[in-house]
Amino acid sequence: MTPLLATRGLAVGHGGLAVLAGVGLDVRPGTLWAVLGPNGVGKSTLLRTVLGLLSPVAGEVLLFDRPVQSWERRLLARRLAWVPQSFDGEEGFTGLELVLMGRSPHLGAWAVPSQRDVQVARGALDELDIAHLADRRTRELSGGEGRLLLLARALAQGPELLLLDEPTAFLDLRHQVQVLERVRARVDSGLACVAVLHDANLVASVADHVLLLRDGRVLGQGPVQQWLSADRLAELYGVPMVEAHSPGGARAFVPRWAR
Repeated sequence: MTPLLATRGLAVGHGGLAVLAGVGLDVRPGTLWAVLGPNGVGKSTLLRTVLGLLSPVAGEVLLFDRPVQSWERRLLARRLAWVPQSFDGEEGFTGLELVLMGRSPHLGAWAVPSQRDVQVARGALDELDIAHLADRRTRELSGGEGRLLLLARALAQGPELLLLDEPTAFLDLRHQVQVLERVRARVDSGLACVAVLHDANLVASVADHVLLLRDGRVLGQGPVQQWLSADRLAELYGVPMVEAHSPGGARAFVPRWAR
């Protein structure tokens, strides 16, 4: 199966200076890759380079078997969606209007959203259990509510590949679990996803592949069951870790001193 996203010898950074090098990924339909690593290691820079918003320092990015630079942005947006870290609600749109923007790549230059587009947008709100935000002004929302709307907008886009930059930031535990459950359900239906996350326990519960980044390099990558362990997390973050299991068999990682 051809990867929807592939990187070859990729180095990313700013001003020609690499902060992260040696990234080689193959992200195929029906897989969820989680990216883990300390602050400042280049996780967000990696996503922005994959999107074509930053030029690689070295190597290449292929999206849907074509170099990222060869894509016309509107056409690419019909197949790829992303949720950035920041949320700017100053424009004053309603929640529904914001989510409806996810349908823009599928419209003609002067077309207006159809009733079908509105149904898709409302369906994304329902999927995340945030239909109550449809008529709220975005400038009035909390950071967590804004992030939920950004994810709903991305889902309304109907992508084949979804890039998430800290999608659970500012969310309470219930919404963290709910968001990742919905993303996982989409992945199980064929979506490919790359998500920057900070909680190894959430990664263990929803991801099937992991990319571990430290000190400007790839510490390890591959199936979660193989590459996510207490020893590797201790190496990744410099904190002694232990692995525990719930009565149902779920894995959890905690600092050794917390036991």
